[in-house]
Amino acid sequence: MSAERLSSRGMSALCGLLSIVLVCGCGKSKPWDKVVPVKGAVTYKGKPVKDAELAFFPVVEEGFPESVRPWAKTSENGEFAVSTYNNGDGAPTGRYKVTVIHHEIVISGGSMGSKPNDLPKKYASKDSTDLVIDVAEGETTLPPFELK
Repeated sequence: MSAERLSSRGMSALCGLLSIVLVCGCGKSKPWDKVVPVKGAVTYKGKPVKDAELAFFPVVEEGFPESVRPWAKTSENGEFAVSTYNNGDGAPTGRYKVTVIHHEIVISGGSMGSKPNDLPKKYASKDSTDLVIDVAEGETTLPPFELK
């Protein structure tokens, strides 16, 4: 019976040790663990773009997980607040390429659909966009993205 008790105690100690390692982690935090507030606006031909969808792609992607992709959606007046983990929480610091698309929603015959992207095509891909931003420590208010 003492061998069973030792085995049981040994397992309890091992589980406790593993729990501590999992809770404390194995090193320092990753750069994408912390986000900072980022705000901005989108205009096209001088007018605010409502319901545009923005995606932020790190310029240096090495080591940056694909599951961490800041995004935003513009309001009625074209303004947005970037989200990464929670609505409006911001983005990790770093340099980003920004894509912007807009699909007008249409309702026809009781069905809802969307029209094709109605913004210039170059803003739809991270390979062709010329929108590049820097997110630094503290709150970042971006100059408006004036799409042409």
